[in-house]
Amino acid sequence: MKNRIYALKEAERIVPLLRSIGSEIQSRRRAADQIEGHLETANPKSHEERVATSNLEAQLATHLREIRAAEKELERLGCRFDEQHPDRILIPSPNGHWAFDGPLDDTRFYATPAGGVS
Repeated sequence: MKNRIYALKEAERIVPLLRSIGSEIQSRRRAADQIEGHLETANPKSHEERVATSNLEAQLATHLREIRAAEKELERLGCRFDEQHPDRILIPSPNGHWAFDGPLDDTRFYATPAGGVS
């Protein structure tokens, strides 16, 4: 993980990138959850059903791989998800962390204690 500290102005500059990464992760998580639901109930009997199930498994693998890649991109920026609030991104600041969360079209920043926000 990159040891980077962001002043508020610097954090504001990376917001579009964080918004994009967060949006991609949320979208891919929803898609992966939906595919996993289909796979749990799948009982392929015919060749066509087995092919369809294999395609779903491949799509799921792609979503999971891209989620990991997006999370690594956050790490390269020195940022991470808040363990207590998975949709909140913590941005290191001189006094702890800036927290980025809320709807992806409405950015809010606030300082957080070192262990995250409850």
